[in-house]
Amino acid sequence: MRKQLACLFAAAISMGGLLAGAPAAGAAEDRPPSGCDAYRYGFLWGEGVSMTCFSLPGPAGTYRVVAHCTNGSAYWFTVGEWVPLWFGPSTAECRGGLLWNAYLAGYHVEDF
Repeated sequence: MRKQLACLFAAAISMGGLLAGAPAAGAAEDRPPSGCDAYRYGFLWGEGVSMTCFSLPGPAGTYRVVAHCTNGSAYWFTVGEWVPLWFGPSTAECRGGLLWNAYLAGYHVEDF
């Protein structure tokens, strides 16, 4: 009985550690800003976002998309290329490896 309780207690502690260490997906933007269209897509060992903007608040002339990437134990950012308004999409991809996949936790837009 003591071994079962100890095992249950250890499992609860480890689950709490996993939940506390995970990045907050709600902190990232899941919808494109007004005036922009976003397309989320997947590929082998990763995910990406492609965004085209027609207008942004303020006197912005160019923009880029920034992807918030995660693989469960790590969290990083990947930036897209600078693109003028009304022209081709800015694309950012979260690339994983052979042993782990990368996931797109969210994204945001930077303007210049």
